[in-house]
Amino acid sequence: MIRLLRAKLFHFFALGLALYGLNTGYTAYEQRQLVCPAAGEMDAMVAVWAQQNRQPITTVVRQALGQAALDEQMLVREAQLKGLHKRDDVVLQRLLRDAEFLGIEGGRASQLDAVLAMGLLESDEVIRRRLIQLQEHQVTVDVSAQNPRERDLRRLAAVHPQLSHRPPRYSFEQRFFAGDSLAQQQSAARLMAQLNNDESPISSDVFLSGESFTRMTAAEISRIFGPGFWFDALTDVNLNRWIGPRKSVYGWHLINLHEIVPGAVRNFEEMRPELELIWRQDLQRRSWQVYIARLREQYRVSCSE
Repeated sequence: MIRLLRAKLFHFFALGLALYGLNTGYTAYEQRQLVCPAAGEMDAMVAVWAQQNRQPITTVVRQALGQAALDEQMLVREAQLKGLHKRDDVVLQRLLRDAEFLGIEGGRASQLDAVLAMGLLESDEVIRRRLIQLQEHQVTVDVSAQNPRERDLRRLAAVHPQLSHRPPRYSFEQRFFAGDSLAQQQSAARLMAQLNNDESPISSDVFLSGESFTRMTAAEISRIFGPGFWFDALTDVNLNRWIGPRKSVYGWHLINLHEIVPGAVRNFEEMRPELELIWRQDLQRRSWQVYIARLREQYRVSCSE
């Protein structure tokens, strides 16, 4: 009799466990459905992309934007299924702040339930980005600890020959006149004459990135001032004397070059840290792409059109 009761209890427990598993799997299946962006959403994304990139919109670009929107929706949904939104302090604090802003009363748990029921997790861009970031960290943290083989690094060295050259670096001051008008250029020229003649200079405009720059490469300078700003070659330039005016994307600049650190050729060991960084970044990128590709296989896409 006792054996029979035990057997029935075991079967009852096993059946309950199986039903729970089926229900959980079915719920996850139902939640793993994505909805294509509406026509208005797509038009808005296309308009933003065109404004930022200043390139014509092609069918390939439009499809890529649509896939990116689906991937973001998928990653946010997957983070919810994994419960990441309930374990991350940044997300929780953001949700609680939203609850307070909306005037939702009650304890912490009831406030969170309320904002989640309202769908604020999906509509808050900061939370969406955070949930995607958490997953990317989980995917890439393991591969970050891996070490490349010697032949991998030497292959990368051959692919990136520019790493063997240490570029020249420049230390300089600058003075700035906002705008591209002739009057601003003439004001800059007058200031240059005053500075070089040790006269009391006229005032210049404020440049947000500062006036002094130390040991920067031409590429780093171009990222601040825009392409075409720095000199193609610096020959017969007197140090510690103002030259210009030079045109940037912001206006006119005077340059006082204090130091030029010549470029040099680097050996493999000097290149190793940068090669290892490139190798790890590439490995992380490929791991993330594999993760997204596998997730896509688990999701269904529903489009009304």
